Amino acid sequence: MPEVRVVHVPEDSVFVGRENELNLLRRRLTEVRQGRARTVLVGGEPGVGKSRLLSEFALQARKDGAHVLSGACEEHFGDPMPYGPLLEALETFGREHGEARAAELGGPAYGKLTAFFDIGSDSMSAPHQVLLAVRRMLDDIGANAPVVLIVEDLHWADPSTLDLVRHLGQARPEGRRLLLVGSYRANPPRGEPLWQMFAGTTFLRRTERFELPAFTYQEMREFLAGGGTDRVDPRLADRCLRWSDGIPFYAEQLMAAGALEGREEDVELPPDLRSVMLARLGDLSEDALRVLRVAAVAGRAMSRRLLRTVSGLPAETLRDALQECFDRQMLVAGHEEDVYRFRHALLREAVYHETVRDTRVDLHIAMATVLAADSRLCLTEGSATAEQASHWYQAGSWPQALTYAVQAGQTAARTLAFPSAQTQFDRALHLWQQVEDPDARAGVTRPQLLAEAAEAARWSGHIDKALDLVQQAIDAPDHSGDPGRLGELHERRATYLWEAGRRAESGEVFHQAATMLADSPPSAVKARALAGVALAHLQSGHYQEGRRTADAALTMATEVEADAEKGRALNISGLALGMLGDPEGEARLRRSIEIARSVNHIEDLFRAYGNLGLVLEHTGRLRESAEVTKEGLDEARRLDLAGSRQGTILANNASAALVLLGEWEDAERIITEVTLDRPPAESLYPRLTLAEIKVGRGAFSQAHNLLASIENVEHGADPRFLGPLHAIRAELALGEGDLARAADEVSRGVVAVRGAENTLELLRLCAVGMRCAADRAATDPKGAAATGDQLARLAWHARQQSSTAEIQQLVELCAAERQRIRGEDTAQAWKRVALGWAELDRPYPTAYARWRQAAAMAAVGDRAGAKEPARDAYLAAKTLGAGPLRDRVAALASKLGLSLAERPLPAQRPHNLTLAEYDTLRLLYEGNDTTRIANARGVAQRTVETQLGRVYAKLRVHSAVEAVALARRGGLFD
Repeated sequence: MPEVRVVHVPEDSVFVGRENELNLLRRRLTEVRQGRARTVLVGGEPGVGKSRLLSEFALQARKDGAHVLSGACEEHFGDPMPYGPLLEALETFGREHGEARAAELGGPAYGKLTAFFDIGSDSMSAPHQVLLAVRRMLDDIGANAPVVLIVEDLHWADPSTLDLVRHLGQARPEGRRLLLVGSYRANPPRGEPLWQMFAGTTFLRRTERFELPAFTYQEMREFLAGGGTDRVDPRLADRCLRWSDGIPFYAEQLMAAGALEGREEDVELPPDLRSVMLARLGDLSEDALRVLRVAAVAGRAMSRRLLRTVSGLPAETLRDALQECFDRQMLVAGHEEDVYRFRHALLREAVYHETVRDTRVDLHIAMATVLAADSRLCLTEGSATAEQASHWYQAGSWPQALTYAVQAGQTAARTLAFPSAQTQFDRALHLWQQVEDPDARAGVTRPQLLAEAAEAARWSGHIDKALDLVQQAIDAPDHSGDPGRLGELHERRATYLWEAGRRAESGEVFHQAATMLADSPPSAVKARALAGVALAHLQSGHYQEGRRTADAALTMATEVEADAEKGRALNISGLALGMLGDPEGEARLRRSIEIARSVNHIEDLFRAYGNLGLVLEHTGRLRESAEVTKEGLDEARRLDLAGSRQGTILANNASAALVLLGEWEDAERIITEVTLDRPPAESLYPRLTLAEIKVGRGAFSQAHNLLASIENVEHGADPRFLGPLHAIRAELALGEGDLARAADEVSRGVVAVRGAENTLELLRLCAVGMRCAADRAATDPKGAAATGDQLARLAWHARQQSSTAEIQQLVELCAAERQRIRGEDTAQAWKRVALGWAELDRPYPTAYARWRQAAAMAAVGDRAGAKEPARDAYLAAKTLGAGPLRDRVAALASKLGLSLAERPLPAQRPHNLTLAEYDTLRLLYEGNDTTRIANARGVAQRTVETQLGRVYAKLRVHSAVEAVALARRGGLFD
């Protein structure tokens, strides 16, 4: 499990979300300032955060100079005190300002109202006098500053307070600086005074109402984090959301009591929450209580027909009891929906545990029996087996529970509902020793059940549990010496080890699986084991050996007509060929995707998407790489598997391509969405990618933290990880001015990747090393020259092994840096480097080369010529958010007396343009063609053309001329 902070919910919890609602209240206060009264009523369930919202708004309103008066209605058990909230508001207003100042602000009416509440006073004898006095007092206070009057909990309001709210809300708004805000519980019972007030047409016309929604998943995570920067376990946030229904008060109580630390399927209700829930049952009829008990035994939701069949109530009695439950918002149903649900999961839990055990058992058995007789009574199509499994288990009928748990788990796994499958398989394993002849009851052997449970745990994100279960399956005594079965289990274990980040051990187990099957005839299992060995070779950077082994697996899978295994072999051999620069690799990977879809093999589908993206990135087709991996990630999201290890790989591959394209914000969003909540061993690559972004932005402390988080995790021998790891460490050291540490990281990186078959990563390290040596040349010219010569020989030799556009570009960069080591670099050389990177759509190295171009021109006294590349580099670095590079360009410009001044960006860009689109339009406006825009922004010309197409669409124009004309008319760049 990932390390997460211990959640502590403070007494005055952090304010989360509610921006739309808060902004609406702010807008209404702005209207009030202009002399037009408004009334806003905020509804919502108990505990949803109405008071927290109004407290936050009151705080902001006071800071903005408004007078805030507030009071709350109190729950009463006899005759309520009239005008209770008004009295509270007057008292707090007096304490806030002092009696003398309060009387001055409130005018004569304030004195009359305070006297009215004095014991024995008869200053006002009729209700309309009180209403009039309140209006006059609020008008007098409003003459000084806008007034916000907050009345909370209107569902408990006495008739006099409701009359006051109605009077203030219905009064003509002109010339009055009052914002009346009230809160109430949603769905007031029909016929009650609050319901009657809401039914008034004049009141409705002159007031505004909205209901506060429950927290979303993201808001719940922020809430549990308590406003801090620590991340919260997503599983904990998801569980808290499900059990609290997004109600902050319930979430607070559950977390404070540690109620979510037990089993997934239930919680231990804290005493306070149990009391809150059971208090709602106090005045229900016996028939309604019986319906709730039956419904609670059925679960959080139940089919209408099942409830009717099992309740034992006459039809008319059942209808009345159900209506009572619906009127009290204990049960709910969608429009024309044949399913009833508890409004709150915690209410169901409270009712269930308050129902005596004998009653529960009888109802569970009755429900399981009728579901077996008629599966149409189930909750949803296909859920009958799972429902029966639950009922037999809760009833303590172990033989039937085992049978249906296995069936339900297998059904859930087939539909990719892996958390549900894991729950059922865990239950079946728990029951195995408690049932006679369990193999016959379950329909599977225990090793088979363990293997299925392991796969469910793996896809549910519990990789350590998957490893434990598959190891139990391997160690089980009842394999009958079947080497095929044992080999298959070892292949699964090797896969899980790789996903757990134990890469060296994974390779050993893949080889072990193949050895077990070496003497057996060709089979699908043997082909799969060979494919695993091939994958282990690739992960060590040995692409030729991996290709040969994968081809052998492909031949065997084709021979035995095993389509799934053929797809896997194509997948791995395609990756090997792609990394070796063979176009056949892409074709094989695309065929692998087709096969995985046809046989519904999600593991191979996600792997093929990820590997295709990797090959496309390797060949410099970054945009295609990003698109194909995002397509795979969307598929994972659709199947609710984005948080799986395969989803993590897709997220990282998409992010890595986006980083190279300069789309750092999108890359970081994807990484943080699905990967960083996983343990470091399972998120090595995404943490490294994010560290790269942080280094580029100058967030060195965050980069150090990310790199430290993977420092003591097994790194394996994959050059696609080791190369970037040492390069990013070196870049970080360069950013911090530590040339010795940077050089050391480059040396270590070269040693790590030199024996592999990855020319690209080796050249990337050479380029960083050359830059480091060039920076060192000013103080150690001989040492720098020696390092440069060594790296140049290494780069030249690597170039002979493979050649792509990026490899050629890295060689050009190394050559320019080598000239810089000697003090002989030229603006023309750096211009070629910049143009090459721009053609590859790589804005960051383009901006770096433009900066070096400007510096080279300045070195020969061409200050005028240095201005354009300096401005281009500055703009590109600023657009990227590359702070250190931007600052270096600015320092050069300052030294040369060059102005890099730009027109300030508007607070909100027009026409919903992105920053990149806005900059592209600005450059077009200034008379640049697409070539010059591409050079200025450090991107390919085709990227500029794509962005201009988006700009034209957003501006609703069809050409550059029309876009420039519209920008001029709108003064976009004035």
